[in-house]
Amino acid sequence: MVDMARWGPMLETAGIRVTSQRLLVLEVLAAHRLPVSARRVHAELQDRGATTGLTTVYRALASMTEAGLVHAFTHMGEGVYRLCGSASHHHLVCRVCGMVAERQEDIVDGFRAEEVYGVCATCESAESGSRRCSTTTGATADPPEVTESR
Repeated sequence: MVDMARWGPMLETAGIRVTSQRLLVLEVLAAHRLPVSARRVHAELQDRGATTGLTTVYRALASMTEAGLVHAFTHMGEGVYRLCGSASHHHLVCRVCGMVAERQEDIVDGFRAEEVYGVCATCESAESGSRRCSTTTGATADPPEVTESR
């Protein structure tokens, strides 16, 4: 069941019309620690029995990105999305696993950036070489390419 009390006001405040499809998309995004693709959101909605189309998912993500509720990145050539906090912030992005952390404070004496790339503590402590940890599965993977898209 979609939590209208949680997501409805967020959409309304952003000037986005509240629809059941947008609420479902927000629920899926909120369930993920790492950014997810529109195809993954769509697949999870299908698994839940929703009849929301892929085009509708893309449109919902686009409107939420434009309103600042969601941040869009490019990961391995595909657009991925992450639910953002409401306060002004920037993102710390792990180049290895793709994990994103939000930070509200300045990174360096008055300097702010939308994205700062580096390696998270979990990946840094993993074995060196071509093996890298994955914070989502515990498996190893080659370092992904993560860049911002606007």
